[in-house]
Amino acid sequence: MKTGAGAVMKRYAKKISRVLKQAGPAALIISSVSVLTACGGGSGSEVTQAEDTETFFSNFTFNISDAPVDNASEVVVFFSTVELRGNGDAITIDVTDSNGDPREIDLLTLQGNAFASLIEDFELPAGEYTQIRIPVSEASYVVMGDGTWPLSVPSGEVKLDGFTALAGEEQTFTVEFDLRKSLVDPQGQDEVFLKPRGIRLVDNSEAGGIEGRVGESLLTQAACSVKSDFTYGNAVYVFEGTGLDVASLGDDADTSATDTEFRPVAIATVNTETSFDQSSYGLGYLEAGDYTLALTCLGHLDEPETDDDNEFSFLTVKEVTVAANEVTIANFDN
Repeated sequence: MKTGAGAVMKRYAKKISRVLKQAGPAALIISSVSVLTACGGGSGSEVTQAEDTETFFSNFTFNISDAPVDNASEVVVFFSTVELRGNGDAITIDVTDSNGDPREIDLLTLQGNAFASLIEDFELPAGEYTQIRIPVSEASYVVMGDGTWPLSVPSGEVKLDGFTALAGEEQTFTVEFDLRKSLVDPQGQDEVFLKPRGIRLVDNSEAGGIEGRVGESLLTQAACSVKSDFTYGNAVYVFEGTGLDVASLGDDADTSATDTEFRPVAIATVNTETSFDQSSYGLGYLEAGDYTLALTCLGHLDEPETDDDNEFSFLTVKEVTVAANEVTIANFDN
């Protein structure tokens, strides 16, 4: 081994042992063999001073964000671990708080571009990860108008598609919980379900956002008079692509083999504070591309998993282009 390489490889061995300590004995054996091989242990290869151990890792950050829902005032989720599968043995990352308790996050506090970090600057071995699994504690709950209810997740964990951890790169991913799409309150059951249908994994480097104002006259049209509170149920639906047939823009029902409508990829609540002059909306973590925005004042009638076209309609539409790492302004003026 050439001069200086020993120090480099010692740093590498310490890093990979620390990162994979929860992955099990098999992974640690593999990492030890890798170090010996790189040092010339039987392979004849050599490591020079120019080689940097940082190139074996991605600097991994993992955030949580949310698009809200009308019928809940709190959606509190408890997280303890995040598991990454693929690229060898599974890696389990502890995300508990400083006291070792599950991390408690109210998703409704994370609207628009707001986020909470579950994992920050974790040295993740580079490679392909095929799946992310996020166990959700049974202590999770939802506060609604009729009380506080347990929040259940199918199989007890959120399952997401994977990603590629790039050697030597800083990478940030965000899990976007679109609660209008994923929060389901089945009749006759004493719990609320968080379904995977409204949960997206976004690479922050490829994502941007949209925000804008909404004029008062749009939200007080005759079509909105079926509700007693004009500030309630207003939302902006986001559809992929432009030049879409407006009559084919659908609500948030599940797709079917005979479905010809476009379904939204995201939904934002229009927030009205003290007056309609301050009505606004915001969406974060959308992949760069072209989108059609559709404004409705009847979003509270849109039940996930059912087709509500007989009661649901849009007031107006707007086309926008989202660029990575930028916020596009799209106002719905009077």
